[in-house]
Amino acid sequence: MEWCVPLQKLEVTKIVLGNLQTRPNRETKPIAPLGYIDGAMVMPVLTVLLPHLVIDSYNSADGRLELLLDSPQSIGKLSSIQTGLVTSITNSQHSWFGTRKYSQTEINDLFQPMIDGNKLHLYCPSTLVEKRKGAGVIKVWKEGSWIEGVRPGLFVPGQKIRVALQIQGISLQVTGDSLWTGRSRLQHRILGIFLQSPKPLTVSSEAPKHSQQ
Repeated sequence: MEWCVPLQKLEVTKIVLGNLQTRPNRETKPIAPLGYIDGAMVMPVLTVLLPHLVIDSYNSADGRLELLLDSPQSIGKLSSIQTGLVTSITNSQHSWFGTRKYSQTEINDLFQPMIDGNKLHLYCPSTLVEKRKGAGVIKVWKEGSWIEGVRPGLFVPGQKIRVALQIQGISLQVTGDSLWTGRSRLQHRILGIFLQSPKPLTVSSEAPKHSQQ
């Protein structure tokens, strides 16, 4: 069972950036893991429960899910996380790679944003893609029960969903010679999705009134 911090209660200053780690078979994409410490609560991986957000679009072929951030609070909190982590990349590059090669502006320009304006860009692979890559299947809460995986037609633009999002860390791109290209992004994984049930259509039981001529 994963613990989640509701976005509304998350404090950016309590996000902890770990040391750069090289992953097996992914030597060109080292990662600096993200955790969260709030008093006695220690989360080795930052996991956030997002508020209800509206689906803008979904492409089941590439797993691109775009959600609309419809409140200043959500935009502000997520943007603060992203901005703070980009600053951390700038400050940490010397300890990670032994050189301070890129400026804050250059790193920001080369950063692949998760939050862009009022949109949140997530990777949400369909069940078929998940099985092909051997990834964990996303659990979806729909109409009172859990279903396994994201199936075609499950998401509709305009629909509201709530996402349990694990932000695993900052992924950086390096060359075969271990030279950083300046490119980076937030690596994330969707743990679960809660679909908001559509409101029932109410039909008046009263007979329509006809005006008399």
